[in-house]
Amino acid sequence: MEQRHRLARLVLYFGLALLVGSCASSKKPVTRLVLRPEPAVVPVSAPAEPVPLARETRPPLIVPPPPTPVQERVDLLIIQSRELVDEGKRYCREGKVEEGRRCFKLALDHLKNSGLGFYENPQLEQAYYTFLSEIQAEELRVMMALSQQPVPEIEEPTPLDEISDLNLYSIEVDPHLRELLSQDILETKFDIPVVLNDQVVRVLDYYQNRGRRIMEEGLRRSGKYIDIFRETFEKEGIPLDLAYVSHVESLFNPRARSRARAIGLWQFMKGTGQLYNLRQDWWVDERSDIVKSTQAAARYMKVLYEDFKDWHLVLAAYNVGPGRIQNIVRRKGEMDYWTMAQRKLLPRETVNHVPSILAALIIFKNPERYGFDVVPELPLKFDLVPMEFQVDLKVVAEAAGVSVEQLRELNPELKWGVTPAEPKGYSLKVPEGSGESVQVKLAALPPSQRLKFAHYRVRKGDTLGAIARKHATSVEAIAQMNRIKRIKSLRINQDLIIPGAGWRGEGRELAKASSTPAVPVAASRHIVRKGESLSTIAQRYGVSVEDLRQWNKLRRGQLIYPGQTLRLEKRAERSGLAPIGGNQ
Repeated sequence: MEQRHRLARLVLYFGLALLVGSCASSKKPVTRLVLRPEPAVVPVSAPAEPVPLARETRPPLIVPPPPTPVQERVDLLIIQSRELVDEGKRYCREGKVEEGRRCFKLALDHLKNSGLGFYENPQLEQAYYTFLSEIQAEELRVMMALSQQPVPEIEEPTPLDEISDLNLYSIEVDPHLRELLSQDILETKFDIPVVLNDQVVRVLDYYQNRGRRIMEEGLRRSGKYIDIFRETFEKEGIPLDLAYVSHVESLFNPRARSRARAIGLWQFMKGTGQLYNLRQDWWVDERSDIVKSTQAAARYMKVLYEDFKDWHLVLAAYNVGPGRIQNIVRRKGEMDYWTMAQRKLLPRETVNHVPSILAALIIFKNPERYGFDVVPELPLKFDLVPMEFQVDLKVVAEAAGVSVEQLRELNPELKWGVTPAEPKGYSLKVPEGSGESVQVKLAALPPSQRLKFAHYRVRKGDTLGAIARKHATSVEAIAQMNRIKRIKSLRINQDLIIPGAGWRGEGRELAKASSTPAVPVAASRHIVRKGESLSTIAQRYGVSVEDLRQWNKLRRGQLIYPGQTLRLEKRAERSGLAPIGGNQ
């Protein structure tokens, strides 16, 4: 039994050995090649910036639209402020200065505190500073009128500045307006080519809406001058429709002045005015002369047409200068105005200039068709009086039996309300029918009564005493008229207004009338009037000149001027009279 078990184990071992041997013989040896990378060299560098986390995107806030568009509110606000400024000017011209100043303050406050983002809205800011400039000019006029000085003509802003800043592409083209325009152009006769494109439609839309005040003012003012323009243009042989260029240039305003310092109805620069013989000196600026500036504009446009043979290029050259147009043609080749504008070869002001004129021309031909019902002012009618001597407009007004304002309107080129010192070639315009009688009356006046003021330019070695003796007036009168506080503070080439003997006489009469018996004063103040001196004021209040100097910290030789406030201290102990108070 034991032997059987041994035999079984041997058979089992033998079978296992055969099995292991066969498996080992069937496998082939495999050689593996393992490549180990070399250790990497890591360069030392600044730590990497952290990757910004993506911002959480929030849905946009939906703001309900205001009851009226912001632009409409801005336009309405500017119109209301303009009305307040105009009303303030009217009050000042009527002598109601305080009422005028209240209107001015309201106008500026409305613009600045409207809640429409004054500093973020360039239109509001521009309107504010335009109105502020006009208000300051009016204040200057009031101040000089109170001191009896000759008042210089105040220049007014031109609408060209506003139109030149206009972004035409922000105005949506109205298809109904375009259709109306296309029909109107077919039915209306024009002297110059009028094209219908988006630019013209946009400007016409502007005139009907945001620029409505400008268009209405131009339609009203044009009545004064359009007959003169047409007559002049017909003589010069240029299209009569060019008369409406003045609407865009100056709004038919002979006192208009642009940011570029162009002046007058036709906005001549100083050099161009001199080129066309427009006189410009201390007394006169003929760029504002109604007749002479119109003649110069007609001749200038005629010359431009001879150069460019295209009225649209003429209008562009009138605005930007012929040299700019010639340079574009020289560099880029021959092209018309619209191509220049499309290729952005012209400044924005010029790009807006031509379509603004064409749109205005279309409205002027048929104002009612575009919603304008404006009555033009009556045309100016006048006689020309050749001048042989210098004369004050106040003297002429008395001779003609009209107001000084009427003469200023006819003669806006006179900067100081006085005809030029060298009258050769100058003719004064007076109301129609009065020319002959005015000429006779002025010729009969003695030289001393023709002029109330003179002009003098300080030269080396001049003193106020010498100038006063030369013009038969007083040092005090000249100093008060020119607001000179120190007698020795003259500058070479300084312009002085010299009051005549009549002014000095008025001052003496006023001083005499105000010389009431001396009364001691309580603590009070005195506002200096024309013709008064420290001596007359001291006599009025029963004090000494030295007292006045001490109380007001005035140096010896320092002069006072009309409107200056002097402090008055108590001097009642000098007399047994009861002191008085109050403002003088």
